[in-house]
Amino acid sequence: MSDTLTIRHDYEGGTTIEGTAKNSPAHHAIKATRSWVWSRYAGAWLLRSSRHRRPKYADIDLIEQVLTDLGYTVTRDIDETMPTVAEQEADRAERMDDRSNRLAERSEKQAGAAAATREKADAVFRNIPFGQPMLVGHHSYNADRNRREQAANNLTKSMKQGEYADELARRSDTAAAHMGARHNPVTVGNRIEKLEADRRAVQRQLDGEGAIESYTDEHGNPRERRVNRPPEGEARERLTTKATDLDDTLAYWRRIYAELQAEGKASTAGPDTVAKGDWVLIRGDWYRARRVNKKTVSVPSHLVNAPEQGRRESTNTAPWHEVREHRTTEQMPAAFVEAYETPGANRFRISSTQFVEAVARKSTPGERDSAG
Repeated sequence: MSDTLTIRHDYEGGTTIEGTAKNSPAHHAIKATRSWVWSRYAGAWLLRSSRHRRPKYADIDLIEQVLTDLGYTVTRDIDETMPTVAEQEADRAERMDDRSNRLAERSEKQAGAAAATREKADAVFRNIPFGQPMLVGHHSYNADRNRREQAANNLTKSMKQGEYADELARRSDTAAAHMGARHNPVTVGNRIEKLEADRRAVQRQLDGEGAIESYTDEHGNPRERRVNRPPEGEARERLTTKATDLDDTLAYWRRIYAELQAEGKASTAGPDTVAKGDWVLIRGDWYRARRVNKKTVSVPSHLVNAPEQGRRESTNTAPWHEVREHRTTEQMPAAFVEAYETPGANRFRISSTQFVEAVARKSTPGERDSAG
């Protein structure tokens, strides 16, 4: 057993611990933590979800302290080099393609195995005359029973192999569709919203907001209070790096969203284009805008019917990136607008895109006249 262990990190390989021996104190200590798993590929302990990311110093510091307390000398070999966000996304797409292809190959192999196993069972059953029972006491009874049992087992096995082949095919399709789903306009908008919130949180940490300070009051009792104390040294360097990463990631996804808007895949609706009383399409339903804010639009809730005269209306808010289309009242079918605003109207039933389009077609004079 080596008394020196190395914690190594790089973008492709993730964070690993090298130099441990099986059943050593280090082996048992690392195994007891759920954050680490033995990687046969790396031949070392691997920190979960550490590949293709920056090093997670909180986990590294924790395991280093545990190993040091056991008497080991722990060294670090940390490579913080990261590709650009665009390169990371291209790498992710390539990995998803490889995964999809591997799963498709495994699915095809399992389907072939299922067919072969099924054929073994069918071959036995085809040679048994229809309705032929097992002849108890006959010299062939044991062999016949064994053949039938083996065929029944093969039939069950083939069904399980077929189900596994279907599952592998489903996972292959999911991997193939991963990048497309990742670039869904609403998904991209949600991602930008979360990244902006993360960036603000990091900035608050850099500004020192919410730092805890211990002190003793006039009675000699220990107390804690929040103060503004910007971090220093290594802690500040890590936060600055995180802020830079978030800025780069935000710039990339904002550019992607702008491209989706230019392609007509994402709506350009916003506070500058939508007015109170206009109509917005959100997740397949049309809503009337009740309030328009910088980041959100307030719309009636379709979970309850339209309010009766004098009653307060229940509303929800939606971020602008969830709006897929925008129309003025003049662009909506008059019959739909009237039905939508009728007290007690079931908006959940009448607000779907299909319903609105059907009303528009029915309201077209030429079509109404020809139908009559």
